[in-house]
Amino acid sequence: MQKILFFWICLTSAVVSQEIEVILQNPVSESSFRGLWIVDENVVWASGTKGTILKTTNSGKNWQTLQIKGFEDKDFRDIVAFDEKRAFVINAGSPAYILKTTDGGENWQIVYQDTSKQAFLNDIGFFGEKIGFVFGDPDSEGNFTLLKSEDGGNTWLNIGKNLPKAQKNEAGFAASGTIMRFREPSWIWIGTGGGEKARMLISGDWGNTWQSVELPILSGKASQGVFSVVFQDLKNGVAVGGDYTQPNLAEKTAIYTSDGGKSWKVAKIPPSGYRSCVSYVRKKTYIAVGTNGIDFTKDGGKKWQKISSEGFNTVRFIREGSVGWAIGNKGKLAKLILK
Repeated sequence: MQKILFFWICLTSAVVSQEIEVILQNPVSESSFRGLWIVDENVVWASGTKGTILKTTNSGKNWQTLQIKGFEDKDFRDIVAFDEKRAFVINAGSPAYILKTTDGGENWQIVYQDTSKQAFLNDIGFFGEKIGFVFGDPDSEGNFTLLKSEDGGNTWLNIGKNLPKAQKNEAGFAASGTIMRFREPSWIWIGTGGGEKARMLISGDWGNTWQSVELPILSGKASQGVFSVVFQDLKNGVAVGGDYTQPNLAEKTAIYTSDGGKSWKVAKIPPSGYRSCVSYVRKKTYIAVGTNGIDFTKDGGKKWQKISSEGFNTVRFIREGSVGWAIGNKGKLAKLILK
């Protein structure tokens, strides 16, 4: 295990809007990051290329950089953590792994692996600390991968055959680890793309049965579809995406629902380009990031406003809180403060 501790005090710059302050930090790693998890105001984890894990336990005053031994060539696209000691990560591509740490990232255990050529994991998440899910791309027979754990992530079973069959070229996007979201008591939403029509796959019983809904978001090409989804409650949610090869194309890059995902509407004023991640903040406020900037909405996703041209891959906020983090390529990092 290679371990370096980075410290920073100075801010590189700050972007201020009337609603959200974006405070850029000095880069803490040369790796690029798409996985991000906020445990609380103090503890934040991130995962990225070159087997790199970042962690702070003091709200970003300093960051610990860890490189997972034996996985230095892996791109860890998503991470979920329970506290400063326990976390899971998944990598993109084949072989596909789920790794677990219980000592703050010093050591990691393989709890799942898939060596098939089609293996590609997109997203990991948990209901509490016992029931977990990992969503991945279709296998050679057109069945999505959906791994489920009922013992806190120690063992995983593929229940992907419960999902609707994948359409031609349909898959998930591992752009930010946020195309699968959960809400208690048992609801799961998964966004797709790459095919003729983007879809939202919805389960209300921990993944046993599913319905699919075609979405009005930009779709039809391999580079288009849903890249991120989040729900405020069981009724109200937002999905974002677009075309990652055309970052400035704003057409149909955000949609919203008020009936749990049964129907969706296109935002009246969309974000200002492709967006790879959306996070719920509080009330009807959401924030979305992409390679060409940051936007937010105060009305549940109907109208979006750009607040920064700084590009990031992923953003997460403390739910119903005022503090969030965004992370991107080459260690680009920012702390976000909702005023």
